[in-house]
Amino acid sequence: MALKTKIGALLLIVAYLLLVPGLSLPIIYVTSTLDKSILAEISKDSLLTSGDIPPFMMQLVSGFIDSIHISGTEVIQKTSNSILGTAEILWQDGNLLVAVLIIVFSVIIPVVKGGLLVISGVFIIENKDGKVAKLANGLSKWSMADVFVIALVISFLGANASNTSSELIQTKAEFGEGFYFFLGYCILSIFSAQLMKRA
Repeated sequence: MALKTKIGALLLIVAYLLLVPGLSLPIIYVTSTLDKSILAEISKDSLLTSGDIPPFMMQLVSGFIDSIHISGTEVIQKTSNSILGTAEILWQDGNLLVAVLIIVFSVIIPVVKGGLLVISGVFIIENKDGKVAKLANGLSKWSMADVFVIALVISFLGANASNTSSELIQTKAEFGEGFYFFLGYCILSIFSAQLMKRA
């Protein structure tokens, strides 16, 4: 077995070791917070302009409301999901097609492709005509792991961009540990496939 094939096979093993936590650990954390002072101001204005307060009590109510000072933020939503967790939620919500597509393109095809690459690179005697390697390369076109990474980056940027859209609710996104494991899997699997293809 050529040195490039050995290095490629080793990188492929490391890539698949990264895939497991990449699929099971949270990939993105999204936190939405509510600015209580802005909500209080909106509530005060709404109450004073509602017309429900009798005119003779308006000054008293206005003074009382103005004496109330509220500050700080409140976390109203905090979510984090792994790729497998997202597929499970989609399945439970009735989005079966999307859940199945996520599992097929991010789990099944990469695992089958990796197995075929190992077979074609390690067991050369049973694969003299290269059919297994060609099948693995054909599956590479259907492996969408890199597309998922791009989609995650776009989601991350979209969630952080919504930070400026509202003063009342702020949304912040952070990449989770699973994202970095999944990214490592994508990079190493592509690199190992190239090494094993050239060998």
